[in-house]
Amino acid sequence: MSGRVTHRRFAVSINLNAEGVEGGDLRFPEFGSRTYRPPTGGAVVFCCALLHEATPVTRGRRYAFLPFLYDVDGQQIREANLSKFPDATPAAGS
Repeated sequence: MSGRVTHRRFAVSINLNAEGVEGGDLRFPEFGSRTYRPPTGGAVVFCCALLHEATPVTRGRRYAFLPFLYDVDGQQIREANLSKFPDATPAAGS
């Protein structure tokens, strides 16, 4: 995992148009072939340490909001890592 993202503890995948798309479901390959597709406005929250993928979109265009969550320790890691990437401009809350 890149040093730029080691502070992230949880990922949130919020579907913005689930009904208008085929594919783009979330899968955790280590745990089998089951996929997850929350309805529009619904979310899947998962640990960033889990191997995960979005399946290919086969119809339409998938829109999702993908924030990351971290704690105080994660904030300290983030701040320390930012000094290692002087050209990086952090996105708000990334």
